[in-house]
Amino acid sequence: HNLSVVAHLSDTITVLRRGEILAEGSYDVVSRNPQVMEAYMGTGAAGHA
Repeated sequence: HNLSVVAHLSDTITVLRRGEILAEGSYDVVSRNPQVMEAYMGTGAAGHA
């Protein structure tokens, strides 16, 4: 995924995990979502807030 391109082309981003909506909103909001970070970047951020 080329996220810098997505950030400039889309007003609203929908992130799916296993066919279900995980998060939806602007790039800034979605890219900071701990569940999105865990699912797509493997940060271990989910559940550590």
